[in-house]
Order: sequence, then C-alpha cells, then structure tokens
Amino acid sequence: MTEKKVFNACQHDCPDNCAMVSTIVDDRVVSVRGRKEHSFTRGVLCGKVKNYDQRVYSEDRILHPMRRIGEKGFGKFERISWEEALSAIHDNFQRVIECNGPESILPYSYLGHQGLLNGMHCGDSFFNRLGASIGERTFCNATASKAFRLVAGPSGGVDPESFAQAEVIIMWGINMLSTSMHHSRFVIEAINAGATFVVIDPVRTRTARRAHVHLQPKPGTDVVLAMAIANFLINENLVDMDYVNKYTLGFDKFSERARQFSMEFASEITGVSGQEIRDLAVLMSKKKALAIRTGVALERTANGGDAVRAIAALPALTGSWRVPGGGIFQHPQGTFPINRDALANPDFVEDGRNSVNLFDLASALNSDAHHPIKSLFVYNANPVIAAANQAKLLENLCREDLFMIVSEIFQTDTCDYADILLPATSQMEQKDLMYSWGHYNIQYNHKAIEPLGEAVSNTELFRRLAKVFSFDDDVFTRNDDEIMVESMIWDHKHMENISLRSLRKEGFARLNVGDAQTRMPHRLGEFPTPSGRFEFASSQNETGGGILNVYRQGVQDEKKYQAIDALPSYKSNVIPDDGFVLISPKHHYFLNSGYTNFNLDSEISTKQMVMINTTDAEARGIKQGEKLRLWNDLSEICVFADVTDDVISGVLVVSHGYWRRHVKGNTVNALIRSAPSAIGQGITVNDTVVFIKKDERKALSHSHFG
Repeated sequence: MTEKKVFNACQHDCPDNCAMVSTIVDDRVVSVRGRKEHSFTRGVLCGKVKNYDQRVYSEDRILHPMRRIGEKGFGKFERISWEEALSAIHDNFQRVIECNGPESILPYSYLGHQGLLNGMHCGDSFFNRLGASIGERTFCNATASKAFRLVAGPSGGVDPESFAQAEVIIMWGINMLSTSMHHSRFVIEAINAGATFVVIDPVRTRTARRAHVHLQPKPGTDVVLAMAIANFLINENLVDMDYVNKYTLGFDKFSERARQFSMEFASEITGVSGQEIRDLAVLMSKKKALAIRTGVALERTANGGDAVRAIAALPALTGSWRVPGGGIFQHPQGTFPINRDALANPDFVEDGRNSVNLFDLASALNSDAHHPIKSLFVYNANPVIAAANQAKLLENLCREDLFMIVSEIFQTDTCDYADILLPATSQMEQKDLMYSWGHYNIQYNHKAIEPLGEAVSNTELFRRLAKVFSFDDDVFTRNDDEIMVESMIWDHKHMENISLRSLRKEGFARLNVGDAQTRMPHRLGEFPTPSGRFEFASSQNETGGGILNVYRQGVQDEKKYQAIDALPSYKSNVIPDDGFVLISPKHHYFLNSGYTNFNLDSEISTKQMVMINTTDAEARGIKQGEKLRLWNDLSEICVFADVTDDVISGVLVVSHGYWRRHVKGNTVNALIRSAPSAIGQGITVNDTVVFIKKDERKALSHSHFG
C-alpha cells in the first residue's frame, strides 16, 4: 500500500476558495480535508465539498465521449471514441463556417471552474482564433465590479481578514454563512472584541439571525437607503471633511444629489423606518473602523450598480479608510496580477466581432436572430438552469439545425440537449492555479490522481481541438506548466517572494498586500481612478455601460452604450397590486446548480420551495407546504409554500440551482427575463415580477416537463 498527501484547492465559483489536502492510497482519493495552515479557510471545508472524494468516484460521472441517440431533450446517448467526437465537432464547425461564417458558432461558459488554467479563460484562445462569436459572461459581478471601478477603480478594497479589526461590520446583500462561511470567523473575532454586526437583506437569512441590527429594504431600493444615510451624514456634519477634501472628487455634486433622498422618502421607498436609518447612520459615524462587504445579490436589479456606488461612498464620507478594518470589500479581482491577455489572446479577434450576452442565450438561439447560431459549445456551465427565459431556451435547444457540444462531469439538464457529450475531469485529476474572489491568497492545485475513464481537463480538451483544426500558434501547444508561467505577472509587487516553485511546495501564498491587522489601502487616498481620488461623481460615466474585458473573452467592449449618470440615481420598479417581487438567491446546500444531484436522498433537491410572508399567505388562504404556481408572461413554475416572517411582505424567495429533472418541471429562471443593467450590462433577476395561484395539477413525469 502506498499513501501520500497532496495539496489541492477548491475549484468552485465560491469566494472562499478553500485550501485542501487529499489523502491518496494506491492512486485513489480516500479523503479530502481542509488545510489548517491557510489563514482564511483555517482547515474547515464547507458541507458541499468536505466529501469531495464522493464527487470524484460518483457512479454518475461522465467518463467517455458520447453521441446523442433519439430526440433532443431526452438525454439518450451512446459511447463513441475521442477520435469520433473530435471529428464530429470539426466536421460540423467546418460546415457551419463555410455556410454561415464562424460567428455562427457560440461558446457558452462561465465559472463552473474558477482556475486560471481550466476556468473562465480556458477556451477563449481557441474560440477567439476560430472566429466564433464572443460570449459575454455577465452572470455575476459584471455590474458590481464596473460600478465599483467607476468610483474607486480596480481596488481590492479593505482586506477580508481585516474585518477582525472593525468596530462596525455591515454585510449588505450577502448571506455570509451560506456563501462565504469562512469570512464569518473574522466577523466573530470582531464581535467578540465589541463590534456591532449589521445585516442588510430583505430576508432573515442564517446570517441575519446573528446580527445585532437587521434592516430589510425592498429589493432594488438599496441605493435609496445608502443615499439617505449619506444625506444624513452630510446634513448632520458627520462627514470627515479632511479626508473628503484631500482624497475625493465630486463631493459637492454628490451632496446635491443626496438631498433628493430625505429620510421620509427613503422610508417610503425602502420600507425601512426613518428611525432605523438614522440609528444606522449615527452608528456608522461614531466608529471609524467601519467595514462593509457587498454581496452579489446587491447588483441584480436595475439599480444595482447605483447601489454599489452609493454604498462605496459611505466609507469615504466617514473617513473609515484611515484605520485598519475600515473601508469596503467588493471584489479583489484587480489585486491579483493575472496576465489575462496571455490566457485569452484577444489579439486573435478582429474589430466588430459579433458578441452575445450569454444570459440571454434563449434570444441568441432564435432562428431569426441577427447572427443565427448554428453550433453551441458549452463548458464550465449549465445554461438550462443558469440562463434567462428557460422555456424559450428549451424550445430553441431542440432546434434540429443546432449542433450542441457539452463538456461536463455529470449529466446535467443541459446535457440532455447535446449532440456530443465530452467527459471532464474533477479537480483531483488535473493541475491548476487558483485565485480567489473572497481573499488574497493564490493557490496551487496538484494533480492527485490520473483522470478516470477518458475524462480530460479543459486545457487538454482545447489542445486537442486546436490540433484537429491545425492551429499551429504557439499558444495551442503550451502544456499546463507553461500556461501557469504565463498566467501571472510574476514580477508584480504583489507577487514578491512568490513563485511557481514555492506554490508547488507550500500549496498557497498570501499576496504581498500588507498585514491584515495593519493594512490601510486608501489611508492616503491613492485610488486607482483617473483622478487618483475616490470619485463621488464618476469621470468615466460616458463608458459606464461597457462590459469589462474579463467578461468578454479578454476583448475590449467597443459597443456604444448610453452614458450613465455620473452620480447614483434611483428608478422605481412598478409592481401590480396582486404581484410580487421574486428574488432567487443561492441555496445553502447547492453551489449554483452544483451539488444539487448530491442531495437527492431528501427533499432538499426535489421540492422547490417558495418563501412567502405570513400576512401575504393568510390573505390568499395559502397554507404551509401547499402546492402553488408562480407565473408571469414568460412561463410558470411549481413550488411549495414556506410560510414565514423571514421574508418581507410583497417579496417571494425561490432559490436558484434546482434541476428540472429533480423537480419535474421548470425552475426559477423560467420566470426571469434578460434585461441588462445600464452599468456593466449585468443581470437584473431580482427585479422579476410574478403572480401566485394554487395548483391542483399533477406534475408530468417525462423529460419535457411543463
């Protein structure tokens, strides 16, 4: 018997990016544990990945290339060889290119894997070289990061570990205990030292239940709440004017705009009492070490970008950046010196290349679209569950003239519509370099075992495809180690004393961004904006609608958008008297649509629940557990009532991530339309309006669920 320990890093689309160590006995993974040495995750794995070895050896793994037999949507396949699969893809792509042009091919991917090698950019070079349409991945953070950059630049902000030094902590639109559980340790340290913990969320989540203060604004009104707080601070002379005068720009214009957000107006719009707003503003003004973290839910309305800008203004008003633990944490993306051009090779793309917002895949696949899509290549994604307008999408995926390839680990709902299925490796079967969007550590993932069956990593997949298409550019012959070398700017100041050799040996390293206990990134301003200051009124508002390159296969967005307001503003969402706002947060037991298939022994994955306020339920005679239908002009879904006071009146909550095959019908994205935000073109799913009725119908049992 041979045994060894291997350093790994979780690959999932999660901010915590856990450091792991796997035990390998006779070339088999027997256990996966957390690494106690890691300063952020500290040896604890979440409930989703603590049994990762079960994921690796699941009998449901796709282990061989397969070809569809029978109708699309019924998920029937036969095994074929890799040579046959690659030949089928090559022949189809060639026919499509000859008949319709290369832009009739569309890659669809996102962060099903978060690595620098096998993650978001793994196929970009291939598709950029092929001439395919650009896939715009605006599912998450496209609006929030763009909005934050408009006022603060690509700053990582306050260190997540520095929250332990804070005196007031605000989790704004984030359910930390379900989506970033390791950050809670630093929050608890601060609370134990006397900090006040505030949660702002329309739902009384697991996190909100542990807060000293919980405000529940209506979805889409966070910008009003933040601007009302700003207005109060300004009117009551509670602003750190020394900081404002030295290190910010546009304060006078911002102050004038803030006057539109009186306490009375804010209370009426948000549903939060004027006294609660005042109390929070006073609390924020009394404690310099104010730490705010914004969640992805915040951006998912038409007002989301404005909310991020308004919230980011608060630490600048209070001068919280002057002390450790003060400031705002939105996303550390700009802190990691990633060489994205080397990963995506945008130079392959000519001006004017067609692009598609992938959240609106349903419209892009219309047969009469401006650029009809004839071939769809899906990897690192599950669009049937993740894209908008699910019913229309399913209809279009059944087009006989659409050739679809899916690379996956498990047979998801999306796989059922594929013509060719390709087997993907798990994280244990490949090497990668991992960065985090929730802390400042970079990690090396070692290949622990050989791939199962005929599964291949994404890097190997696109090497094989490039060879079949006779792409002889050097970028397509790089092995994984060579990609790693090119993936980072290793001589950047943040990478001092960090090398591939050291990462292989130690498994991870914290970026050289300063000690979390003393770090003050903007104590003297130095914001990476055009002015070098925090910009209350953005100087880049003319281009505020554009999508960041990272979400466009590395390609600059040259499309013309209407200029955005230089200052935060608010637009109301009209709700009919009998309508509800529907929000669709992440599920505590799922990871987007991942791990849903590992909870089938209970009703967690098979019973789609809707949270409804007790008053709203009583007014409609709805009982706990009762079967209901939610509907709007797009479609309808079947749900079961969870009657509770944990959600405010007028709002319904259905978690994202259920699979259609498990709930035997549509999931929440059947009700969601694609309506991009003005800032960064992100999704606005939390503006969805639905209606509710009781359901006496029986669920259908075959694969084309109603």
